[in-house]
Amino acid sequence: MGVVMRPFVAGDAPALTALLHRAYAELGERGLNFTAVDQDEATTLARASAGQTWVVEDEAGLLGSLTMSMPPGDELQGLSAEARRPGRAWLNQLAVDPSRRGTGVASRLWAQGRAWAQRVGATHVGLDTAVPATHLVELYQRWGFAEVERISWPGKRYVSAVMVRGLAAQP
Repeated sequence: MGVVMRPFVAGDAPALTALLHRAYAELGERGLNFTAVDQDEATTLARASAGQTWVVEDEAGLLGSLTMSMPPGDELQGLSAEARRPGRAWLNQLAVDPSRRGTGVASRLWAQGRAWAQRVGATHVGLDTAVPATHLVELYQRWGFAEVERISWPGKRYVSAVMVRGLAAQP
């Protein structure tokens, strides 16, 4: 079968939930209570269905996933001035199986999400991630994102950096 990217379907929720738990486990071990650390299948289905979600898989199962939305969700818009700006798509959740990191899965998913955002008329893509997750902040900086504000999600034990990049900027 090889490695395939395709849209998420509801039947993927169990496998995607397991992938998210694997991908976010190290963040949870560091005390960062990202939702994906321990979300249940109903939460996975709701979050993946709230935007456009793609999965990457091979014969062994799901290797990665990315969810984008436009406009950003209402709760986020209540926390972030950037999320309320016109033309904003939002990268909501990215996950790559720890055994497949460094193989281009995340970059491939990001390219798909970026192309989708351009097709739906976005001028910028935003995201938010935990400030202490420096490896994620650095990844997004390499992808051309810059921090523009900080927010605090209710119930989270960390502050999030809101990062934005224009779609005409470097890939």
